[in-house]
Amino acid sequence: MNNNNISSLQNLLKDHQTLSLDDLEKVKLLDRQDTKFVFNQVQLPLILDKIKPFYRILEISNDLVFTYDTTYFDTDNFLFYYQHHNENRKRFKVRFRKYSSNSNTFFEIKIKNNKNRTVKKRLMVDEMNGCLGEQEQDLVSEIIGLQPNGLTAKLNIQFSRITLADNSFNERLTIDTNLSAKNGSSSKIFDKLVISEIKQKKYNPKSQYIQILRDLKIPEMRFSKYCMGMLHVNKEIKYNRFKPKLLQINKILTQV
Repeated sequence: MNNNNISSLQNLLKDHQTLSLDDLEKVKLLDRQDTKFVFNQVQLPLILDKIKPFYRILEISNDLVFTYDTTYFDTDNFLFYYQHHNENRKRFKVRFRKYSSNSNTFFEIKIKNNKNRTVKKRLMVDEMNGCLGEQEQDLVSEIIGLQPNGLTAKLNIQFSRITLADNSFNERLTIDTNLSAKNGSSSKIFDKLVISEIKQKKYNPKSQYIQILRDLKIPEMRFSKYCMGMLHVNKEIKYNRFKPKLLQINKILTQV
């Protein structure tokens, strides 16, 4: 991860109101409605300035930007990738994720259900692993109903995250930059791309964040870090249905 980029982000955030990890626990939202936005990093300073009165930023030991390290698992025929690609109403992601904000590592199963809600089930673990242990396998069997020994590590993703909550603790907001993806043979750095997600118990279009981005003509966009990473580092994988999204992303990246 580029430390200069993280330092620049920290400087942009230094005048914002902050909150603690304990404060953030008030708005866990492990069962939620997600709304994503993707935009060019040149727009980030203005957006951060506009949200300043309405959102507070997670601060831990004077840090405001944290690194997330994630290893995604899938079957050899990429079941979870194709669930997304084929727009299945119900789909899964299976991953280990290490949070630098508190040094915790979790094994997580992220479920998008047929009511368009995101539900996250997770276990705290000692470390990131390249294979699933017994308790991880049990969770896969219980939640997904798959033979877990058919899952192997397919992709590693790292990014920098700013985490915020609104002043009423009804919304959790994340802003991700410095996204990079790699597998055993290829890698891709998504320069200038910002992926932002607002998490709400129930979708509320009157959210200050949604209104601010709408005013800036930034539309909502579905975006899966796993799928975008996979199709950039695995040249054999099918991505027909993602082509319009790739055109959108390229247009965003060419903004000046």
